[in-house]
Amino acid sequence: MPLSWLYGLVVGIRNLLFDVGVLRTTAVDVPVISVGNMTAGGTGKTPLAERIVEYLLQRGLRVAVVSRGYGRHSRGVIIVSDGKSIRVEANQGGDEPVQIARKYPGVCVVVGERRVEAARTAVRDLKANVIVLDDGFQHRYLKRDLDIVVVDARKDLRDEPMLPAGKRREPLRGLRRADIVALSKVEFDTIDWSERVRRWFGGPVVAFRHAITSVHRATDHTELAPSEYRRKAAIAFSGIGDHRNFVTGLEHEGFRIVGDVRFRDHHIYTISDIEKLSALQRSSHADIIVTTEKDIARLLVKGAVKEAIDKVPLDYVRVTVELVGGGDELFTRIAGHLPMEAIS
Repeated sequence: MPLSWLYGLVVGIRNLLFDVGVLRTTAVDVPVISVGNMTAGGTGKTPLAERIVEYLLQRGLRVAVVSRGYGRHSRGVIIVSDGKSIRVEANQGGDEPVQIARKYPGVCVVVGERRVEAARTAVRDLKANVIVLDDGFQHRYLKRDLDIVVVDARKDLRDEPMLPAGKRREPLRGLRRADIVALSKVEFDTIDWSERVRRWFGGPVVAFRHAITSVHRATDHTELAPSEYRRKAAIAFSGIGDHRNFVTGLEHEGFRIVGDVRFRDHHIYTISDIEKLSALQRSSHADIIVTTEKDIARLLVKGAVKEAIDKVPLDYVRVTVELVGGGDELFTRIAGHLPMEAIS
C-alpha cells in the first residue's frame, strides 16, 4: 500500500502537469478516438474498440488502430498491418494488435511505445484518415478528439487500490477527463451502477456486455456449426485479464466445461503448456479444448508451439459487443468528429 500511495501521488502530479500545459499533447491531422480504462486488464476494452472499428469501416474510412503492443518482443514503431497484409506475428506486434489485424483485413494496425510516432506513421505512410487509440486513456502525449473509458460494471472502482497493491491506474478524479464512460459486462440489474461514477463524471454513460458470435477451429479458422460444440465436454483455457468471465460466456453458449486453466494475461505459451492441456483433455475425457481469439494470436506464431496445437482438438471463440444502453449516444459522439462525407 505505501507503494500504491506513492504511485498515486506521481500519477496525480503527472496529470496536473498535462492539465496546466507543462507537459504537452501533440495532435495529428486526423480524428483520434481513444478507448482506455482505469484499471489494468480485464475490463473488456478491446471488443469495444473493435466495435468502433466496424462502425468506422462501414463509413468507408481508412482506419488505423494504434496501440503500445503490450507483450511484444520488439521495440519502436512497427506496422503490424498495412490494410492489405499482416507483416508481423504476435511476438513482434502484440497479441491484441494481431488479433484486430486478422479480424479486419482492411484495417491498418501500428504499434509503438510512443503513440505519437505510431499515429504519425499511420497517417503519413498508411494514409489513415481516422485513428482508434487502443488503451490510450493514460497516454496523454497524443491528443485525442474523443476519450472513452471502459469500467467493469461488476466492480466498484472505489474499492480497487492503486497499482501495485491493486489494479487501478490513477485516482478516480481522472474520470473527469473522459468524454464517455462505458460500463462493460453489464447485466440489466447492474446498469444503475452508473450512478456511482457521478461524483467524478457527469457525461454520457454507455452500457454493454460481451457475446460470443462464433466458434472456429484453430487449425484452419473454419467456423463451426453449433451442433459441433454445444453440449460437448470442453477444457477452457486463457491468458486474459478476466478468465472467469470467459468461462461463464462459454457455458452460456452451450459448452459443457469439465475443466479450465488460467494463465497470466498475455502469457507466452510453451510446449509444456500444450502438453499439460492435452493431458488434461484426455484425463477429463473432454471432446475439445477451447480458448480466446486473443490467445490464438499468440499460439499461431510459427514454431514448435504452433506445430503442437495442430495435433490437439483446439477451437477458439470470437466475441462482439452487445450495447444495452447509450449506443446511439456513443455513435453520435463519434460521428461528430468524422469528416462530413463519412457521416452522410
